[in-house]
Order: sequence, then C-alpha cells, then structure tokens
Amino acid sequence: MTTHTAAIITLHTGRSTKISLPDAIRQANIGDAVALLASARKYTVARLSGGRLTMPGSRSFADGAGVAGTSTERELPLPTSGPAAVFEARIFNRDAELRWLHERDGLGTAVLLSESPALCQPPGWLFGEPGEPDEPDEPDEPGEPDRPVAPLTAIDRINNKYLLWGRPLRPNGSQNPNTSQASDVPRNADATGGPLWVRLAEARIGLLDVPVPRAPREDECVFLETIEYVTTDEHAATDGNATARPRHGNAYVAEERLVGLASALPSERSEADDDPQRPDPLPEVTR
Repeated sequence: MTTHTAAIITLHTGRSTKISLPDAIRQANIGDAVALLASARKYTVARLSGGRLTMPGSRSFADGAGVAGTSTERELPLPTSGPAAVFEARIFNRDAELRWLHERDGLGTAVLLSESPALCQPPGWLFGEPGEPDEPDEPDEPGEPDRPVAPLTAIDRINNKYLLWGRPLRPNGSQNPNTSQASDVPRNADATGGPLWVRLAEARIGLLDVPVPRAPREDECVFLETIEYVTTDEHAATDGNATARPRHGNAYVAEERLVGLASALPSERSEADDDPQRPDPLPEVTR
C-alpha cells in the first residue's frame, strides 16, 4: 500500500569509511531504532536502545507466549570475524537510517540518511552539500581521498510498507492473532511508548521475533514501513553530476529509506474483491 506526499524534499547523507559497526552506531547516535543484521550464519532483527543492540533472551517467550517485554532481553554480541560476524547492517527509525557494509578486518563504510542535515554530520564524517560532485556508482580507488555524497532532491515522497511473513502468536503457540486480548500481554501493550517483542510464525519460514511499538490487535500483521524518494533527471543532474544524466524530466525512485516496524490491519477487501469470478489480488509487496 502506498500513499503520496507531493513536496520538495532534500535527503541528506553523511559518510564514514574504515569504521567498525560498533563505532558507527556510537558515532551516528540516532537513538532508539530497529536493526536488521546480516551475517553468514543468519539474519537477525535486533533493537537498538541506549547504544546497545539487544534481542529476546531465552525466557522472553516462555510457555509459548507470543508477546514479550524488554526486561528479559540479552545484549547481542558483534564479533568482527567468523560466520557470526555481521557483514551488512541497516539500523533505522523515523528520523534516520544508518547503513553499514563490511569491507575487511572488521571495518567498513557507514552511511547516514536523513531529511535533517544535523543528524548526518557526526564529528569526522563527510557531509555532502548541494552542488558537490557525487559518483556513488564508482567505488573509491585505493589511496583515493574519501568523497562526500551530495544530497538528493526529491519531487515526491511515497510512504510504503511491506508485509512481514508470519502471524503473531498467542500463548501456547496459537496462530489466532488476537494478541491484544492474550493474558501474557503487558498492561501497557497498547501504549505508544512500548516497545515490545512479538513472535511471528509461518510454517514455511519458522519463527521471527521483531520489536514493535505495541502488541498487534486481532487480525493485525506486522509491516516494514519505508519512504521512497522520487526525483527526476533534471533534479538529479543539478545535485552534482550534471554531465552523467540527461535532463528529460523522467521521474524515478532514487532512494528508499527504512523507517520502522508497525502493527496494522491488512488492506481491506472491497465488494468487487468478493466476486468469485474475480482473481485474487496480488500481495501488496508484489504490486
């Protein structure tokens, strides 16, 4: 499902090279956030709070409970080598997204994306100003000085969301997602202050634990929310690389920023959708 917001938006970028993931998290200091961490061993969803990455502990979902608070969390270690070492991370909230990609010896390149220029300027990070040259498609050559990334000027912003596989579990492993009435849900489960951990289950993929602001209510699912930034050839050219892009005014999605995980109802079906002769619509993520 997408909604459009017509406005001129500037997406700013900060960049740091030869930096470890823990240092990137500490220096970026984006506050509480969701973290998606990829290693050779597994893909992990974690929660960033107080500069620490945490995930559910062994007692978080005891007795088949589908919702857990943060009191039983455990800190997530970040080894720099071996199959458990993270090679790519995306850490995000409503204000900013931190991306980190491993290169060698536990060090990599970190990029901060935000509509607020102040959030993209940690001390020592490169910050692109409008009109500065930018060659994001070409990697830095050995010995070549680091380059800032010019900001992106967008003519439109599209709020988008992707449905996560799996239904929230109730106690005792039931997949009836009426978690807001479950006895194990904390009393503040519907409070916006959260956060909570929710266990999603799907036979084809198993279990997935994700942090959300509140417990899902009946029939709700969990979505990954994003913002797509639409620009044109003309705007892209004026951002610094004028000779590389023609000025034909073609619009395209130049960037997508992750902003959070949230519980919501799937799209409502219309009367036309109930027509037995009408084929089922495609899932939202494939439209």
